[in-house]
Amino acid sequence: MKERRLSCNTKSRTVFMTARKAASAGVSLEVKEVVAPDPNKPREWAAVAKEIRQLRESGATVPEICERLEVSYVLVNQLILQSYKMVVDSKYVFERQEKLRLGID
Repeated sequence: MKERRLSCNTKSRTVFMTARKAASAGVSLEVKEVVAPDPNKPREWAAVAKEIRQLRESGATVPEICERLEVSYVLVNQLILQSYKMVVDSKYVFERQEKLRLGID
């Protein structure tokens, strides 16, 4: 069997490296089950806000919370910071985004 070699040119010399096969030929792949949201059961802002606070207390970042709960960054950030500079009607914005997420509107 002929050995394959890879070459890498540097400024002063060429370095040869032997190509190696991986220890296992199997590929590990995680498959996540995609669950379609039920349009007949929109979430309530109070329940989602409670879950946001719990995730934040457990150390999750704002982008992680947004991705996990499928909520916009603005709503999560508004709830966590509670800044007077950010004036958003969170409940109304959440209800509107929830309708879009579920495909109701």
